[in-house]
Amino acid sequence: MRSRKKSGSSVLRIFGIIGFPVKHTLSPHFQNAAFAYLGLDAEYIPFETAPRELKAAFGKFKALGVRGINVTIPHKQAVLKLLDSVSPEAKGIGAVNTVVFKAGKTRGFNTDGEGFMRSLKSDLKFNPKGKAVFLFGCGGAAQAIAFVLAREGARSIAFTDQMEERAKKLSSKTGKDFPKCRVKYTPFIGERIHEEVLGSDLLVNTTPVGMHKGDPCIVNPKALHRKLAVYDIVYNPPVTPLSKEAKRRGLKVANGLGMLLYQGVLSFELFTGKRAPVEVMRRALKKAVKCLR
Repeated sequence: MRSRKKSGSSVLRIFGIIGFPVKHTLSPHFQNAAFAYLGLDAEYIPFETAPRELKAAFGKFKALGVRGINVTIPHKQAVLKLLDSVSPEAKGIGAVNTVVFKAGKTRGFNTDGEGFMRSLKSDLKFNPKGKAVFLFGCGGAAQAIAFVLAREGARSIAFTDQMEERAKKLSSKTGKDFPKCRVKYTPFIGERIHEEVLGSDLLVNTTPVGMHKGDPCIVNPKALHRKLAVYDIVYNPPVTPLSKEAKRRGLKVANGLGMLLYQGVLSFELFTGKRAPVEVMRRALKKAVKCLR
């Protein structure tokens, strides 16, 4: 890896990520690796920011000349009201994960959805156009994922969540935004979920189930039919009970490391205007994940 070039006359450009908590974030590992590789005088820093501190934090970022930030839980929706403008995709998703500071103005973007789509197509080799999707979990990540799946022409998306109203709300919003995509709310009942997965081409888990020892497979393994592709956004551990069962049956499986990578790649390019060194970032991210185990 190239060492970062330092220039006595250049000004260190600051980027970062805000969240609460945010100490666990892996983003600095691969963003700083990219800055170093390209010889940029830049640094990416985590800024732990409680919800009550969000507005004040933006004032400080502007005063300090911060060039861009990523936004994670719990600020992705709350940050919208603090921005001067947002991209059409961020507006459609209803959440922002990337903010660029330029000429005294702030513009919000969402790279989560496109990051997922790049990973889906490159890591899982799956094109959702004309396909039936079952989305397990309807929280923040699911909002971005549902948006891009419908935008890319998924034939249908079935939604389920332990929080019934959350699933119904996301299902309704997706149907209104993309009327050509058939949407369906599936009650959080084992038999109904089983039936829906059997009729799907792609199963996406957007919940944290699988992160902890003793977590179950999110669906009855018998529903994992041979034509099903599985994308589990959990990446630590790299193999969850769901992905283990899917692999046992010879299914195509991918975890969320690719989504994390590509959303960061897109953010890097928005921050710097330069093409991201994807493989450098991938190696740094994989190394950081190994250190967590």
